[in-house]
Amino acid sequence: MLETGTAVQEYSNAAGVVFAMTWRGPVLPDLSVLLGDYFTTFKTEMEQARAQGKRGSPATVARAKLVVHSSGRMRNFYGYAYAPDLIPVGVSISDVLQ
Repeated sequence: MLETGTAVQEYSNAAGVVFAMTWRGPVLPDLSVLLGDYFTTFKTEMEQARAQGKRGSPATVARAKLVVHSSGRMRNFYGYAYAPDLIPVGVSISDVLQ
């Protein structure tokens, strides 16, 4: 739980590498911190979407190396992010994100 009251859940493989995360709470978490090196991809995709006239919620990125879905409104934000290449064999991402 972040100081803001937003809950962040991380999912890691046997080596401790985080392959997915979810968030839900009253404040959108700092995605630059949560996504780390993946944030550049997310930011670029969001800038391209805005240039095409897409604004507001939900924010969705679906690329080979990164999938992010973030939605909500004031006091009710939620979303998930995962790196498809890092999902352990035998793990269903849809089961993880429920």
